[in-house]
Amino acid sequence: MIPVSATIFCFPVIILLSNQFSLATIPANILVAPAIAPITILGFIAALMSPGVGFISHFIILVITPFANWIVWVCERMNKFSVVTFNQSRVFSVIFLILVILFLTRKRIIAIFVLAIFILQLLLSSYLWPGPGWQIANCDVGQGDGLVVNLGQGSGLVIDTGPDPVKIDRCLHQLKIRKIPLLVLTHFHADHVGGVSSVIKDRDIGEVWISNNLQPEQSSKSVINSLNGIRTRTVKAGDNFAFPANAVEIKVLWPDARQQDFQSLPGDGSKINNSSIALVIKSKGLSLFTAGDIEPTVQEIISNSGQLTQVDVLKVSHHGSSYQYLPMLDLLKPKVALISVGADNRYGHPSSDLITQLEKRKISVWRTDRSGGLALASPNKIRVTGKEWWQIRWG
Repeated sequence: MIPVSATIFCFPVIILLSNQFSLATIPANILVAPAIAPITILGFIAALMSPGVGFISHFIILVITPFANWIVWVCERMNKFSVVTFNQSRVFSVIFLILVILFLTRKRIIAIFVLAIFILQLLLSSYLWPGPGWQIANCDVGQGDGLVVNLGQGSGLVIDTGPDPVKIDRCLHQLKIRKIPLLVLTHFHADHVGGVSSVIKDRDIGEVWISNNLQPEQSSKSVINSLNGIRTRTVKAGDNFAFPANAVEIKVLWPDARQQDFQSLPGDGSKINNSSIALVIKSKGLSLFTAGDIEPTVQEIISNSGQLTQVDVLKVSHHGSSYQYLPMLDLLKPKVALISVGADNRYGHPSSDLITQLEKRKISVWRTDRSGGLALASPNKIRVTGKEWWQIRWG
């Protein structure tokens, strides 16, 4: 009863601090409870004895190591369970307190009715996204990129991993992606590769594409080290790839084989941004243009290359920044524009001027900061996880 009681009374604090609540919290606490006392008591004794009789302290540590390993094992297994994310934690904390008051004042029928509505919404939300027949999903990874093209049977093409290993992993779990024949890392900025470790963990990875610009150096070294044993390929404009069984074709439009120097735009990282991998992906029902964080100079080069074709979906470059080559929009003529961006980010993304230009061209604009995860079955069939206060997202 102690883990249950502790969880109930700590619930508002947990939600306010993290906006999340793990469905495995109570069973995990129950399972590790027997190991807490031995670790606490014996560990304290070992710490006291370590200065004078280190060999005894070492022996005690060996005794409690299996208990610690048990806790680690439980945490690793329970981490795979779904997590409920509350978009407005204060609202849900207030509702929780109201439910407690209703129970304490014996108005339990009303409390049970309200609780039943929340549980029903929770169960339904796990089936509503990404929806049947989805082909493209833009994960809600915050201020970063993480996009998936459905190849069927638990297989998907993944483009970038976002900055947060937890967020991209939960999205891939929700999309039921177990195999990734191709992982594309457009460039090595952290908001595009920070989640690599969780994407490749426990999934079958076929090949990884990287840019020819290995900057920032620390980030690229870390990512490449984590990809040890996985086939990695540096791609360039003109390379092609296909999944014949799924009728999916991929054409690389950038980067050029030879690194180029471009005039930097305000802010950091223009050279790295302009080395991003740009792709046109065509499947049976949808076509997509995605290009990491490329800026106007490269967008213009691609537009003048003669390789650009009309697409159904545009993954807007650089999180919808103001640095865009607008004639490219007129060549692509997308029906839908996806903007992967974090709410209230310090960069001012997306640009209101760009949104105006997209809407002026009658392009349907969808943003992760407002709609959460985005899933397309066709240009006219779009499902979102939702950001409204009553929405509970199933991770």
